[in-house]
Parts: sequence; structure tokens; C-alpha cells
Amino acid sequence: MPHTGLIDDSLDKEEALLMRARLHVKGGWNRFSDGMREDAIAAMYDAVSSAMQRFLFRNVSGMALAIENGEDPSDDYTLFKILKRSGIFDESVSLEDFVYIDQTLDDALEKHLVSFDETLFVETVNVLLVQLGVLPFNACELPDSIFL
Repeated sequence: MPHTGLIDDSLDKEEALLMRARLHVKGGWNRFSDGMREDAIAAMYDAVSSAMQRFLFRNVSGMALAIENGEDPSDDYTLFKILKRSGIFDESVSLEDFVYIDQTLDDALEKHLVSFDETLFVETVNVLLVQLGVLPFNACELPDSIFL
């Protein structure tokens, strides 16, 4: 994990999740550069997951989340739908975007990346991360690690 031991314990939960997301983005970029596609995909997915989770700890957006009765926001798919319904994501983002990155992660974990389009994956993830407030960021402000 790119974030292991790098996140300051004094950060509140929302700030720690944001730092985790940014560290995973940096780690994902590095892994793509090194040809480690499966690891890069996992890191980028974790960045999206962490970024979404931070909305549960503090009202980052200034809006109340529209959680319906019986929904489990600890499930990433459900949390994505809640954030979309709550207006965190705009009309340029769809449920299909999340399904695409989720399926790509499954394919990567099962070593089935036959027709993987790295550009499409990175562009899709980047759109989500911009709307989640993770991108842009100054990578120089992140803690240094040989593992990133």
C-alpha cells in the first residue's frame, strides 16, 4: 500500500482519507509508468474509494447526503450511487463510469486485462477524482517514499 506509514496520525479521518487518495494516485501513476498495470489499477481504484468515503465522515460538499433507507454506504457501488444522487458528481459522470472502473479492477485482479485501454481508464478515474476534490494536487507536497 502506497500510504502505509505515510499518513500523519494527527489528521482527522476526512483529511487522512484525502491524503490516502492522493498517495494512491501518485502510486498509481508511478506503477503505470513502470508497466505494473494491475497494481496501478488497484491503486487508482483505492484512490476513488477513499475519496468517496471521506464524504461520510464530514460534510465535505456542504450538502446532506441522500442516503435512502436500507442503503449500505460502506459498499463502494452503493456509495457512488448516493454521491451521484446527492449532487457530488455532475451530469458528466454516470453510474457506468463507476461500473467500468470496478470491472477493470476485477479484471486486473483476475489477470484478465485482454483489451485494457489505459488512457480511457485514467481519464475516467481522473474525472471522478476531480469531482471528488482529490485532483488537482501538488505531488511535491506529499510525503516521500520509495514505495510510491
